[in-house]
Amino acid sequence: MTTLQTSLGALTITRAKPAELCVVMEILDEAAAWLRDKGITKQWPCPMPVSFWEFMEKEIAKGQVYLARLDGNALGTFRFEWTDSELWAHDPDGGGYVHSFAIRNRAHGHRIGATMLAWAKQHVREQGKKYLRLDCWGGNQVLCKYYQAQGFALCGRVPEDGWVSAIFQVEA
Repeated sequence: MTTLQTSLGALTITRAKPAELCVVMEILDEAAAWLRDKGITKQWPCPMPVSFWEFMEKEIAKGQVYLARLDGNALGTFRFEWTDSELWAHDPDGGGYVHSFAIRNRAHGHRIGATMLAWAKQHVREQGKKYLRLDCWGGNQVLCKYYQAQGFALCGRVPEDGWVSAIFQVEA
């Protein structure tokens, strides 16, 4: 367990437990609905399909899904991997890869996401890797600007399955 300070108090980041699948998916569904309400329909489906629930259940069992909590309440989640050969074919294991990154609506504007990304950078450094990497739908300009404001550099755009991923990295 790692504890970091935010403007709202101490944020703890821990691996999600199998019994917390519903909490993880609730956060992801809430984020997907928020995106949909903003007119961003290509980022994530809303609600998340059963196949994604099954995928996340496996990822939790592998210890790759994390929850960020404030006073015991889960406010954010993300999935962490050590390789990504699909989006980073030129350097598939040069960093740590954040996927399924989401926070609850009530956490917007309190630097919860920034704190989660700071934790992920430190986690990458502790594993001796050079970069923290992530991606999003390239058409989500607000999210692309958010990642750049957090110090991430846009490294390219990768076409996949009918859409384009914008890929970002920052030195850990």
